[in-house]
Amino acid sequence: MAAWLAEDAPQDRTSRIAARRGFVHVKRCFMAAIERVGGQRGQWLRHQVRQTNEAVDLWLLRGAVFDALSARGSDAWQLRVELQRALDCVLPGSADDEPMPL
Repeated sequence: MAAWLAEDAPQDRTSRIAARRGFVHVKRCFMAAIERVGGQRGQWLRHQVRQTNEAVDLWLLRGAVFDALSARGSDAWQLRVELQRALDCVLPGSADDEPMPL
């Protein structure tokens, strides 16, 4: 039993490291997307994103972030798509069933 656990441990560690790196990448994408959101809303979003510890936390914030990005105009759609792609890398199937409007 100990030999089996010893063999499995490096793979588990590697997968945990990969998952953490993926989460950090998505968190950085969210921070970059909201860095220019102003006022109290921007402050609140930055605080909330900084406090996240798991990808699901970012997934829960995506609606508020997407809403804040809509005020940015023409590049908002592209940012939303990039954030959703980043989320899909760490949470496959995380996209809503409804397509995003063009």
